[in-house]
Amino acid sequence: MEEFLRFMASPAGIAVFCVVAAAAVVLLLALNYRFFAKAALDVLFGALIFAVVSPVFAVCALVAKRRAGRCFDVSYAVGKGGRPIKVPVFADRPGGGAVFGNALKYLPMLSCVVAGRMSLVGPVPASLADGALIPEQFDGRFAVRPGMIAPSAGSFGERLSFEEMFAADCRYAENYSLIGDIKITLLFLLRAVRGEGQGYLSRASGGYAAELLAEGKITEEQFREAEALGGRSAADRARGVRRAG
Repeated sequence: MEEFLRFMASPAGIAVFCVVAAAAVVLLLALNYRFFAKAALDVLFGALIFAVVSPVFAVCALVAKRRAGRCFDVSYAVGKGGRPIKVPVFADRPGGGAVFGNALKYLPMLSCVVAGRMSLVGPVPASLADGALIPEQFDGRFAVRPGMIAPSAGSFGERLSFEEMFAADCRYAENYSLIGDIKITLLFLLRAVRGEGQGYLSRASGGYAAELLAEGKITEEQFREAEALGGRSAADRARGVRRAG
């Protein structure tokens, strides 16, 4: 017993103890990831990231205010269970001129992660109009909170169709895990370091409804109907009334 205690007091013993403790914590989080751990880790790491980037955040807010006349643009998106959520981004210039690239423009979404409305990893937030047009077969993507890093962002090419991306979202909602989210995040960061485009986020910012209209798959009337349907109450959306046309 004394020999064991001496070992545990040594640097090697402390290292072994730290490894075992870390493994136990990871195992506990992994086993409870779908219950509460994902939400807790999102808030924790969202707050930590926000604290680290707060100087950059402040500078970007000042630049947006100077160039666009306001700090943020706020829109509604479809959250978990079809409930509308407010999503802020740094403001663009009047007329649509971009002030920042994707990496900085969407930084204010961290506030939604800290508030529990979004996740660090999850389907890209769909606008209310887009949510009204997404086919029912992809309703599974709304079973989880939308995220800042899309499930497909780290592994897919830049020209996937929206339907393929929605299908990836549904698979993620059914099978997400701690290890899976870590893998998605690392792949996303690797692509960012390598300078590869983030096709899903870029395409999603253009809008599914707008793409359907441009391709002639819906009419102007159906587009307007989608926008109107997308603006219905949270109670209506929670009952699954999300289709137009």
